[in-house]
Amino acid sequence: MARRPRADSPGSWHHVINRAIAKRPYFEARADKRYFLARLASEVRKGRLEVHAFCLMTTHFHLLVRSPTGELSEAMRLAQCAYSRYFNRRRRRDGPLIRARFFSKRVDTESYRRAVVRYIDSNAVRAGLVENAVDHEFGSARSYLLGPRPRWLASDWVESRALELSGSAEFTASSYLTAFGPHHGEDLESLCKLVELRMKSTCEFDPLEDLVGATPRQIRQWMIRKARLADGMEIGLPVSGPPAVHRALERYMDVHGEWFVDSDSRTWRGSHLARPGLLRDLCCLPLAQIARICGLSVWTATTRIKLHHVSIADNDGEYAATVFGIAREALAATIPG
Repeated sequence: MARRPRADSPGSWHHVINRAIAKRPYFEARADKRYFLARLASEVRKGRLEVHAFCLMTTHFHLLVRSPTGELSEAMRLAQCAYSRYFNRRRRRDGPLIRARFFSKRVDTESYRRAVVRYIDSNAVRAGLVENAVDHEFGSARSYLLGPRPRWLASDWVESRALELSGSAEFTASSYLTAFGPHHGEDLESLCKLVELRMKSTCEFDPLEDLVGATPRQIRQWMIRKARLADGMEIGLPVSGPPAVHRALERYMDVHGEWFVDSDSRTWRGSHLARPGLLRDLCCLPLAQIARICGLSVWTATTRIKLHHVSIADNDGEYAATVFGIAREALAATIPG
C-alpha cells in the first residue's frame, strides 16, 4: 500500500514521534540522548529544522518542530540514520533500531500548538519517571524553567506566547508555567487524550481555534452544523477528550439530574443519547469504540447517535440547550483559555 504523503511545506509545524523496534529501548544511556540531540542540532544549523519543544523517553521521543524550508522528512531521516549508526556501533549491534518512518502530525493552530507543548512536557510525569516536568533532564520544560537553554532550541514562539498569556514584560519560569504548566482544576488527562486522538486522525480541517473561547452561541451553531452534516463517515478532528466529556456530563447530572427526550413513541434518557453523541461529535471516536465505552452494541450506539443529532437539530428543544452547555464545559476543561 502506498504511504500517505507527508503534509510538509515551508513554515509548517509538526508534532513528531518515533519509537524503537519491538518495544525495545530507543535510548539506553545518557550519552545516547545527548548524541540524538546533537544530531537534531546539526539539522537546525543547516536551516532545515527548528525544535521548539522536546521530550526524550526510554523507548520513544516527542518533538514540536517547524520546518522552515519544507525539508522535515530529510532532516529527520538524516538525524535518525546517524543516531542508529552510532547506537549500533557502540554496542557492536547489527540490524534496524527504528520501528518505521517517523510519525508527524501537522499543528496548524495556536491553541493546539500550546496543547502539544503541554502534552510533551507531561510525558515523563505521566510515565512516572518524575513528579514534575522540570525534573526530567531530557525535556525542553527543564530548559525553559531552569536553563540554560541550548542554542539550537528555538524559543521565540514559546517566549512570545508566555509573555502574552502571563502579561509579563520578561520571560521567567512563572510566565512559562502560566502558558504551558499545569493549572488548578485542569483536566490534563483530557488534554493528553485529545492529542493522542488527533494523532490517529487523517482529517486536516481543524475547528479547534474557532471553538476555544467561543461564545455559547458559536458553539451551538457549530454543533448544529455538525448534526446536520453527520453521515457516519468523515468524523473530523477531535476537539475534546473522553474524560472531559464524561466529567462534564456527570457534573450536569449531579446538579440537575436526568432529563428526557421524546422520540416517536418512546421516551429516552437524555444522558443515554448525549454520552455517545458527544463522544462522536467532540472526540470523533469510531462507532465501535463508542459502543465499547458505553457498554452498547454498535447498532444501539449508532441509533442513539442518530437520535442525538436529530434532537440537536431541534434547536429550541431542552435536549439541545442542555447538550450545548455540556459541550461547552467539556471544551473549556480540555483546552483552558
